[in-house]
Formats: sequence, C-alpha cells, structure tokens
Amino acid sequence: MLHINTLLFIVITSFLLSCGQPSKDIHETRFMMGTLVRFTIVHPDKDIAKVAIRKAAQEMQRIEDIFTIYGNKPNSVKKFNRLPIHTPFTFPSEVNVLLETSVHIKKQSHGAFSPSLAALNKLWGFSNAEPPSTPPSPASIQNLLPGTQNCLQKQGKQWLRTSPNCQLDFGAIAKGYAIDRGIEVLKKYGIQHAMIDAGGDIRLLGKHGENDWRIGIRDPRHKDNVIATLSLHGDVSIVTSGDYERYFISHGQRYHHILNPKSGWPSYSSESTTVIASNATLADAWSTALFVLGKKGIKIAEKLPLQALIIDSNGQVYHTKGMPINLLTKP
Repeated sequence: MLHINTLLFIVITSFLLSCGQPSKDIHETRFMMGTLVRFTIVHPDKDIAKVAIRKAAQEMQRIEDIFTIYGNKPNSVKKFNRLPIHTPFTFPSEVNVLLETSVHIKKQSHGAFSPSLAALNKLWGFSNAEPPSTPPSPASIQNLLPGTQNCLQKQGKQWLRTSPNCQLDFGAIAKGYAIDRGIEVLKKYGIQHAMIDAGGDIRLLGKHGENDWRIGIRDPRHKDNVIATLSLHGDVSIVTSGDYERYFISHGQRYHHILNPKSGWPSYSSESTTVIASNATLADAWSTALFVLGKKGIKIAEKLPLQALIIDSNGQVYHTKGMPINLLTKP
C-alpha cells in the first residue's frame, strides 16, 4: 500500500505551543519555497507589522528565485549546472558566500552534507509536482553517484565542476538563509518580537508576549504527539528535519527525501533531528547533516556552537549536553 506525504499536506515538524497570557500576535501565512511560511509578529502597531511581513516575504521570495534549481526563471545556479565541465564561473557574491558555507559544512560533517546532489535529487523526484511512488533503479543511482563526489573546485574567485552529474542544489540550506534574510528585514522595521516558521525551519526574535517562545518537537512516528518542548527567547533558530516530511512507502520500505551523499539512497540513521543555532542557515544545513550522521553526530555538534537532538532509527533520543529541552518521553 502506498502512502504519500505531499508538500500540500506537510505537518510542521516544530510548532508553536500556546503559552500563558495571550500576546498581540499578527499572523500571516504565505506559500513559498515549497512549503507554508508562517509569520508571527508581536507588535502594538498592526499596520507596521503587516508592512514588515510583506517586505520580509518579498525578500524571502528573492532568495528563493536566486537559489532554486526548479522552474523557468533563470539564475546563476541553473546556469552553472548547465555549463560544460571544467568551465570556470563567477557567482554573484551572495551565491558565492552560501556555496562557500556549504562546502565548509561538508568538510566539517565529513561529507554528510553536500551542495552538489541536484542530479540525484532530481532522479528521486521528491520535488516534482507528482511525487514519486517507487525508488529509482540501483543502476541509475550508481551511474550518477561518482559524479557527485568531490566534484567542485574553486580557482581564485571562480568555481568549476568536474563532472556533468555535479550539479548544485541549495535545498538543504537556502530555506534557512531565506529565513535569516526575512528576519533582517523585520529588524529594519523595528520588529523586536517575531517568529518565521517555514515548515519546521524557525527563527525567533525576542519573546512571545511576556513569555518565552515555546516550541514542540513532533514525534516522528505519531504525528499528533509531541516528544519534547523547548522554551526559547532572544535571537535564535531551531530547525527540525524528518523522514516523514516527504516520503513514500513501497513494498514495506520507507523512502524519503534526505539522501546520504555517500550512497545516493535515503539515510536511515535517523527518524528526525532538531538543531538550535544562532541563525537558520546553520541550523538548516546541520539538521540535514546530523540526520545523515545519526547519533554519532552528537559529538560533532558539541564541538560546534550547536545544540542538537537526534531520534535515531530505533526511536532512541540523544541530545547535546545543556540543550534547553523538556523531554516528554524517556530517551
């Protein structure tokens, strides 16, 4: 029997919990980056909040346009992916910085994160209008896989690719970056208390009224259950990645969208990972990397300015020391 969890029916992996005294929330929801983006602003002037949300959404849409590999709108990433191999290319500064960040995280995570998986991601088809119902053939994966490994080279300020199957995909980091840009716009409008939630990628500002923001982490196998809660305030990001976000089940096996860069197949080290970081760019990328690494990723997270919670493939919960979390189930 086939089960599909499509983009139109995503259940947000980390969600706002009701708390204490009601605050003067201004809410708006937009559909962008393949998911529902929820803006929550706590501000006494509704008109200012509405303008700030509109401008933040416009900025986030701009980021999507310059990084997406889908659709017909041209951008530098699509151009690079079409160039003949060994052709040096200069990216716009903004794209270059995020690519450098991606390559750095790839090294830090020992290859668990990769920005050059577009060919494999397209083969699996989780971002297609019609989601997949069967996995690609092992032969087709194996044909693409070698060309995605260590295939990006930088020469001065230019980049080149060494294989036609080496194609950039910023899908595991650009959403976080878009949220960061959206938050910067809110700050310019004097917003001090806010949340942007893009399908489980969250960045917070300030507090929720007189209280901290309270975030629930979903049980990856029981969508109506919360396994843990966090109380957070200030300028902080929290991102959850799970194998229940985009997936199908074929012949009793779950296939999901988070690929192991070293195998080309979905990673089965984790059911979900949650990362707290200073910005959504880092939290987004590292939630993917730690998902692939599984429980051994905890030691890496503790060496970085990250807090992390990992639910492994057996449903066991692991988290970094000092993570501000209230577990509702025993690890």
